[in-house]
Amino acid sequence: MLIIKKYIPLAIVMIVGLLTLATYYVPAKASQAYLSTLNQWEVIVSGFAFLLGLISLLMTHYKKIVRHEDGWGYSIFVFLGFLAVVIPGIISHGAQADNGTLTSLGWSFRYLYNPLASTMFAVLAFYIVSTAFRSFRIKSAQAFVLFIAAFILILGNVPAGQMLWDTLLGWTGCCSISDIIQWIMQVPSVAAKRGIMIGITIGAVVTSLKIIFGIERQYMGRD
Repeated sequence: MLIIKKYIPLAIVMIVGLLTLATYYVPAKASQAYLSTLNQWEVIVSGFAFLLGLISLLMTHYKKIVRHEDGWGYSIFVFLGFLAVVIPGIISHGAQADNGTLTSLGWSFRYLYNPLASTMFAVLAFYIVSTAFRSFRIKSAQAFVLFIAAFILILGNVPAGQMLWDTLLGWTGCCSISDIIQWIMQVPSVAAKRGIMIGITIGAVVTSLKIIFGIERQYMGRD
């Protein structure tokens, strides 16, 4: 029993991981066929994982409704929203439009999903402003540079800010605020993004190697 629960999963992960890693360095037809098969299996496993997550979500909200836990009324809207999208999707066979006419699924996306998504983003705007206010407290030189860059980006993306810049500093003729925004986005921002991506890549490589060689075993569960 210990072999089935512990050693066989580790062996499968190691073999599949090493084979997948080797295919990127062995340009052969067998490598391409292996990657194609692996991608198909990935789609199948992702579909089952999505179904399992959906069942878990519905069961969790069902239990909240039955037990009348705090916020159980919102769980009812989870089921209503699920049915409002799934049933039209089945009826319209997943198509949002048919010969230029909205299907029931397209109607659900346009008149239910899109307004709800816009409302959510509108509510998130207040949290973003609150977080930005706390983040831009100038306590160091780095925070001051971050504040100046953010202030210029915010100022240059609203018409009033552009008019203010042209009124106060337009007479200098040195550069417009759009030129400054373009420089910030293409030079300092890209440099920071590359540093972050390098760190993420190194972390992903290290984590992958730890999983392949059996050092990281959290995916196997507590037992």
